[in-house]
Amino acid sequence: MDLTRTQRLVRIVEILQAGRKCGATTLAHEFGVSRRSIFRDMNVLRGVGLECYYDPDSESYALRKSLFLRPLDLTLDEGKALLMLTRKVVSERVLPAYRSMLSASLKIEAAVPDAVRKECGVLIENLDFEWPHVSDVGPVSDLIVRAAKSIATRRKIYIRYDTANANREVETTLRPYRVFFRRQRWYLVGHSERQREVRLFELERIVEMVESDRNFRTGGNFSLSEFFGNAWNIIRGDEAYHIEIVFGEKVAGNVEGVTWHPTQRTRRRSNGSLVFEADVDGIDEIVWWVLGYGDQAVVVQPDALRASVARQAEKMSRLYRRNSTTPMS
Repeated sequence: MDLTRTQRLVRIVEILQAGRKCGATTLAHEFGVSRRSIFRDMNVLRGVGLECYYDPDSESYALRKSLFLRPLDLTLDEGKALLMLTRKVVSERVLPAYRSMLSASLKIEAAVPDAVRKECGVLIENLDFEWPHVSDVGPVSDLIVRAAKSIATRRKIYIRYDTANANREVETTLRPYRVFFRRQRWYLVGHSERQREVRLFELERIVEMVESDRNFRTGGNFSLSEFFGNAWNIIRGDEAYHIEIVFGEKVAGNVEGVTWHPTQRTRRRSNGSLVFEADVDGIDEIVWWVLGYGDQAVVVQPDALRASVARQAEKMSRLYRRNSTTPMS
């Protein structure tokens, strides 16, 4: 949505109060206007008494004093943590309503004492945060908001869903319980009238969502942790397993340094290899994780996981022996 000039002027003040280093080119790109428009905006702000000035050293505009918000009493560590969050972690690729979050963060930053903001700003200049590979939140932002509203108002929703395996669309009515982000995607979980059980749906696969005028009562005590149990990721199997995998010395440090599952235990062997143990519900997702380490991972138990990894490895081997360029269906 295009901003009015008044809205743009307010946003410019918020940005400058937050101490962002923005010149005319940066601001013009931010608001989709020309540099000449930014020059005129700065003159307007000066005309109403704001002490806007151009700093040639940083090649950016700045305000000589803070406005509107009373400075927050933050320590340096608190200030650094706040700026790390607002400037580095907030991501338009992952979070819906990104622009609103950015606007709110600018207002919060503007309330931080100048001395704290300046010192902390220098500290985080060389710190960076990058989200892992994730799906783009843009196409599902509207679904996130609408699903969350239905959960809050206890309204059932009708959805058409593109199934991944059956390659067809199914229709069902849900009592929506939670919208959440996990690992790489946004999901909706709720009780499906079609399957007569609580099911999980990828938001990207929802073709259509319509809120009904039918209310539901249950779901207030729904727990995601209980729903997933000890699933490795998001697919909870019907059977519990104790897994033991030995990783070679080349990858032992990488495996050891990450929390892959809440129940995991690790121990090093004298030869540098790593024994990884966990208790999980279902093994399907673990198969692909193990295969990703190639010959540096060997499943010790359970037999079902060991056999499944062996079958997949054999299929891969046949593909390459045949010089195939097409994966197996």
